[in-house]
Amino acid sequence: MRKDLENLPDAEMYPKLLARLIGEVSRAWRYEMNRALRPLGLNLSMRQVLVQLQRNPGGLMQAELARNLGIEGPTLVRLLDKLEEKGWIARIVATDDRRRKYSVLTPKAAEQVRLLESLSEDLRSSMMAGLTTQQLDQCSQAMTRIRDNLYGLQDGRTENQE
Repeated sequence: MRKDLENLPDAEMYPKLLARLIGEVSRAWRYEMNRALRPLGLNLSMRQVLVQLQRNPGGLMQAELARNLGIEGPTLVRLLDKLEEKGWIARIVATDDRRRKYSVLTPKAAEQVRLLESLSEDLRSSMMAGLTTQQLDQCSQAMTRIRDNLYGLQDGRTENQE
């Protein structure tokens, strides 16, 4: 057990420990994914864009894509510029409104996305090694609840600001 948590009662220790571990796991996952993607000239942010576009074959408007990724528009534009330079995405102007642009995967991206899926699966297998189905289910339930609680806080803040 961690020294800074050993004198806390369980009711205080476990939430603090879990919150810390969530951050540590997130950082370790990002580090390993970026390390695996580096030889492809990609990073985690680019991967997330490609995955979102793969899930939406008809394309996504840039504003919707930024919202799905939880990033600001200018940050997304830089990512899209890099992916467009590689020939992996195309930006298509909406026929009904020239101010709107859709981003779509190009055929050239298909092989890269398959490779990304393989890298992701390899990392998932490594990080879940030794866990039983029951442990994964319990962890998934707990993380779902934590995520929903956080989204509830975000919704509450939005309502209070309006």
